[in-house]
Amino acid sequence: MATFFSQASQCSFQAQTINLVARDQIAHNQQVHTGNSDSIVSPGVLGSRSIFDDYREIRRGDLRLLEHISREVVDENDSYYYYPRAHRLRAQKCLKFTRSAYRVQAWERDFLFCSTNHHPNLAHLFGLTRSLSSPGLVFYNDLIPVRQLWESRSAIIRCYIAHRFRKDIDPLHSDNCLSLLLNFINNNTWSVTSLQPDTGLFCVSPIHSFQDGTYGPPFLGWEDPKKPALSPLPVASYDDSCILSHYLKWGRGDMAAELAFQKDTSFGNPHPVHHNPKQPVSLAVITSTAPATTPTIIGKFKNLQYRIVDEELSHPSSIQDMFKTTDKEMEVTVCIEKWRVEGELGQENEPSSETVLKGWTRISYDEFRSSSTGKCSHCDDKWMWDCFTSVFIDGSSRDWLSATWLSQAKYFCDTVNDLYEDIPKSAALLSSVEFRLQPKYKNPHSLLYPNFGKIFLFIAPITASHPSGTSGIDVWWGNDDNVLYYWSFNPDGSCPLSRRVTEALGLPELLPKVEFWQRKFADYQYEATKQFQLFRDYNPSTQEFAQRHGLPLVDVIWPDGKTGPDEDGDSWYDCQETQDNDLHETPFPNKTYQFPVAKEFVKRSLDNQCSECYSRPEFSARPWLHGFLPDYELNTWQGHISPRYSFKERDYFYWYRLGGDEVKSDRSRSSRH
Repeated sequence: MATFFSQASQCSFQAQTINLVARDQIAHNQQVHTGNSDSIVSPGVLGSRSIFDDYREIRRGDLRLLEHISREVVDENDSYYYYPRAHRLRAQKCLKFTRSAYRVQAWERDFLFCSTNHHPNLAHLFGLTRSLSSPGLVFYNDLIPVRQLWESRSAIIRCYIAHRFRKDIDPLHSDNCLSLLLNFINNNTWSVTSLQPDTGLFCVSPIHSFQDGTYGPPFLGWEDPKKPALSPLPVASYDDSCILSHYLKWGRGDMAAELAFQKDTSFGNPHPVHHNPKQPVSLAVITSTAPATTPTIIGKFKNLQYRIVDEELSHPSSIQDMFKTTDKEMEVTVCIEKWRVEGELGQENEPSSETVLKGWTRISYDEFRSSSTGKCSHCDDKWMWDCFTSVFIDGSSRDWLSATWLSQAKYFCDTVNDLYEDIPKSAALLSSVEFRLQPKYKNPHSLLYPNFGKIFLFIAPITASHPSGTSGIDVWWGNDDNVLYYWSFNPDGSCPLSRRVTEALGLPELLPKVEFWQRKFADYQYEATKQFQLFRDYNPSTQEFAQRHGLPLVDVIWPDGKTGPDEDGDSWYDCQETQDNDLHETPFPNKTYQFPVAKEFVKRSLDNQCSECYSRPEFSARPWLHGFLPDYELNTWQGHISPRYSFKERDYFYWYRLGGDEVKSDRSRSSRH
């Protein structure tokens, strides 16, 4: 191999049907070896036969440099970091070739992978360049990076790209033969995906396509292998009329072609929002976060029927496509899960047992204890799992409500006439809520009571109802006295332990947490819906499309004292001190705050990480990293290093809530725990 890899400085290629990835030789002794050069040479019948003989050899004189697009920068002294290539996309219609700097081992890695794995969604290895100056790999066809295709195409074409990406690329994550490549790229398939222009298939290759300082990959929805797929189209057919005609010819027997388009393009990107546990949450409503940070209900769906089921009745095999109408009403299924205890060490979560006491849930103290107790010095008796449950709209109902909202979003915007700011960016469908109890310890200790199996936690019931005349499903946690949990020695929970007794026994205080999920939609999804309705002779500023297909109608929720726009078209109203439609009383800092951090801190954190439980007890935020960010309970946030790979060649310092310090009414801080 030493004679094959000589000094290489540049590489180029010009042809109609191939891409070239050139590799500069940079020899490093400390590089982790991912392939052995001896493994690519095997004995043949008449002596030694190289695997190179199976591929066409391209001579250096046949190559001409057209454009430098990307390169890889590697810090050999830092084995913790993965540096992506700096990426430059060319604006021309066809991509003739690419060039990337590479180390010898990286070249071997790519060659071994591409020569031993053959898949229709993997770039086809065509040939090699064994030039003394530029060894490289040559791939068949003028591959077009998906990022370049995405940024240069219309909203309707983006919807089709998202559909084909889900069908071609998402299944590769479960394909064993491609798991190695996905590991090398940190599962960022968006950066290594290209379109084969003649077949219309998307494929992955070792060619990374990163852009300096740009946004990350868009959210493209989730793949459902049971749903039919649109056939691939060549890139020559990538215009709006061809794509829309292709959708309208989609052979789906379960729904009309127009509905199939609307549902396929109506996937929402989930975003979590922290919520006050003492306040109810409304599901199946449209919310807005502009201009305030507190989400406010701005829209509801009319003519909905709700079916509330518990976990036993909501098995996936029993849930069908819930687009059912009875007397012009659509049925929405709301599922309530049982409380569970979770762990991060691979322990299987088991459902908790129920009691007949007021519908409360009973969990034995044993279920909280870590399975690694006694095996890891960081996981002693003070280590306990969270317990959690969730209430959510089932997937089929959620998808139909998303399609219903998008099909009437233009009508909604025109009706409110700027009453709510920037609806496409701020509006979202509220589809699920998660309830959680997190153990909180003030000091390391062990439980004084020796019989763990005789102590029980009782958790208040969660109820879901649809009061007449209200919007959506109201979900409550707890009863009238706002008691969310208690401890007891009695299996029936008849004698709750007092706070003083629980503290004396060493039982932890549990912090109630509530987080609901908003499903937001991208600008191109709103635009594609509008263009599709215009293409089909609907008026997007009306509810004509929804009425034609029997979808629920979206109704505007006006602020207090207002029932519609004024006669002169202005939408104004007197400001109130509080709004009943607010989902919770006080804004909560729900975002993660990022700050660049020196990589030495992350390296030290990883060095000190426990191999058993992955905790980092010897490394935490230094005093200068501590911050004070109060929430609705005046708890503080603490800053910690969150070591992870990033696409900008550096890691970040993250703020996240530890649920630790509390602030008293006099603004004094309690002891850290």
